Amino acid sequence: MSKSPAPYLQLTDIDQYFGHFQALKSVSLSVTEGEFVCFLGPSGCGKTSLLRIIAGLDVLSAGQVTQGGRDITHAPVKARDFGIVFQSYALFPNLTVADNVGYGLKSQGMKADERRQRVRELLSVVGLDGSEDKYPSQLSGGQQQRVALARALATSPGLLLLDEPLSALDARVRAHLRQEIKQLQARLGVTTIMVTHDQEEALTMADRIVVMNHGRIEQVGSPQEIYTHPRTPFVAEFVGEMNFLPGRVDANHALRAGPVTLQCNRAAEMRQSAPVKIAVRPEDIRLRLNGDRHNVLSGSVLDIQFLGSRVRSRLALDSQDAVLVADISMNEMAELGLRQGQSVEFQLPRDRLRLFEEAS
Repeated sequence: MSKSPAPYLQLTDIDQYFGHFQALKSVSLSVTEGEFVCFLGPSGCGKTSLLRIIAGLDVLSAGQVTQGGRDITHAPVKARDFGIVFQSYALFPNLTVADNVGYGLKSQGMKADERRQRVRELLSVVGLDGSEDKYPSQLSGGQQQRVALARALATSPGLLLLDEPLSALDARVRAHLRQEIKQLQARLGVTTIMVTHDQEEALTMADRIVVMNHGRIEQVGSPQEIYTHPRTPFVAEFVGEMNFLPGRVDANHALRAGPVTLQCNRAAEMRQSAPVKIAVRPEDIRLRLNGDRHNVLSGSVLDIQFLGSRVRSRLALDSQDAVLVADISMNEMAELGLRQGQSVEFQLPRDRLRLFEEAS
């Protein structure tokens, strides 16, 4: 039986305090070589603090950081092997693109001819051939971020750190550049950690997502695992949209939601008489009913929102004071003739319901 490879980056029991406030609480994580990991969470959850600790820009209060088998917990920034890209680009406005990209190479003492060749190669990699003599002010935001990325990669670091690198860009440029960064990372094989509060960025770019909340890791997993099998209500609600209904598992492991009894594949896993949150994704609610009429509820359409290729409707339940959000395609809406104020039946498929036990 072969051993799994040792992690390239290992964080062990990281604590960070600012006075009496604890920003990070016993955070542990292993990152394998070549992996693209996203730290995802709301503002103030500790994701940027954790990235800065890895870079040596912030000091941890307790714990250990190792990279490539080397303990770098207290190593100065210059003794660490990483490149970093910030949200604000952080380019030198008085230096040309070539001088910005080659800044770290010059500090390392690389000869001028070799440096020029390396800069040309990197600008070609990020799609900025021929931009060597331009200044940052002559470039768009997306182009400036490409220069910052080339500069971070110039010294061939073992670790690439991205601190919300796309958040200052408009939506179209952001979508295009995240695809480019992911393809570039896969081609170079550089271990990458990106901080973001944008769930779409994390879902489309990461090999694994680390969801953080209040200084703790809530869940680590692939984008598909995080989305389809959230372990906590916070993860379920933060990653994608989620509907919640209060419920209870009765003595026979039947699931009750107010006066309604629901079938759920996971009810047998819960404690009997346990109060639960019943969770279902908007896209899993079925407005077109098939022959199997389990978990069929009735209600009315409060309103309809057009979201491009899909339609979002809010459904008021007849059985209790609750509203569910359902997403369907434009074609499905046309076929159903869905309209505001309409009475409808809809289904909560038993295999798509998730249950989260609540404190009694």
